[in-house]
Amino acid sequence: MSPAVKTFFILLVLVLAALFPLVMGKFHTYLLTEVMIYAILTVSYYLLLGHTGLLSFGHAAYFGIGGYVTAFCFLYAPSIPLPVAFLLAAASGLVSGLIIGAMLLRLTKIYFSFATLAFGQMLWAIAWKWRSVTGGDDGLTGWSARKVAVPLLGSFSLGNVTFLYYLVFAVAIVSIFLCWYFTKTALGNTLASIKSNPIRANFLGINIGLAKLMLFGFTGLIAGVSGSLFILFKKMASPNFLDLFTSFDVVVMSVIGGYTNLLGSMIGAFVYVYLVEYLSSFTDRWQLIMGIFFVLLILFYPGGMAGMLRQFSKRVGFVKGDRAP
Repeated sequence: MSPAVKTFFILLVLVLAALFPLVMGKFHTYLLTEVMIYAILTVSYYLLLGHTGLLSFGHAAYFGIGGYVTAFCFLYAPSIPLPVAFLLAAASGLVSGLIIGAMLLRLTKIYFSFATLAFGQMLWAIAWKWRSVTGGDDGLTGWSARKVAVPLLGSFSLGNVTFLYYLVFAVAIVSIFLCWYFTKTALGNTLASIKSNPIRANFLGINIGLAKLMLFGFTGLIAGVSGSLFILFKKMASPNFLDLFTSFDVVVMSVIGGYTNLLGSMIGAFVYVYLVEYLSSFTDRWQLIMGIFFVLLILFYPGGMAGMLRQFSKRVGFVKGDRAP
C-alpha cells in the first residue's frame, strides 16, 4: 500500500470519526468513546508486548494510577484546569512506570510477567483497603457536573456525552500518534532490535536495561492518560481499574486485534467493546461465547483481526508482500 493511499485512509477514518456523533445516537457515541479510551491503553501495551516482547500482566497499574491522580485533582483542587489534571496523570504514569520498571526489568520471561501481576495486585489491594484516601470499594465520585471552558466555543459539562467524545477523540489522536512516532525513533528501533536479538544488541554495546526502562516510563505515561479519560467516562475512580481483570482485558484486546501491529491494537479494542456490549445484552453466558471466539481466532488467525484483514487485502490484490499494514 502506497503512502498516499495510507494517508487517504487515515484522513478518511478521522473525518468519519469526527462526524460520528452528528449522525449516530448517544448510545453508539458512548460506546465509541469507550473504544477510543481502550485503544489508547492497548496501543501503549502494543509497545511493550508487540514491539519489545515484554509480556506484562499488570498494565492496569498505570491506568488506575492515572485515573486516581485525576480524581484527587478534581476532589482536592477543584479549580485545577482539566489539561493540568491530564498532565499530572501522565506524569504519575511516567513516574510509576519508571519505578516499577527499575524494580522488575532485571527479571526475564515468565518471572517478569508474574512479577508485574504481583505488583498490579498489590496496588489494587492498597486502593481497596485504603478507604480514607481511595474510597475503597465505593470508589471516588463527584465531578460529573464539572464544567470545562473551551476557548471560542463556551463551557461544557463533563456529563455531556458529545463533548466527552470529542475530548477523548482529540487526546486519542495525540496519544496514538506519539506511540506511532515512538516506534520510528532511534529508541524504538533499538527496542525492536533487542526483541529480535538481545545477545547481539548487548554485544553492540546497547544498554538494554536503560532502553527498556525508558519504554516502561513512556508506556506508563500513555496508560496514565487513558486512565484519566476513563474516570471522566465512568464518572468515578474505582479499585477495579487497577485489578487483574482489567490487565487481562488489555491482553485479550491486544491478541484479538493482533498484538504485533499498532492498528491491530485499536481494532482489538473496537471488537472487544462491541462484542461484550452486544453479547451481554443477549445472554448472561456471554463470557462463554467470547471464550469460544477467542480460541477460534487464535487457532485460525494467530495474527488477530489485523492478520485477517491483511490476508483479505492480499487476496483482493489491495496490498502486496508480507509486511504488516
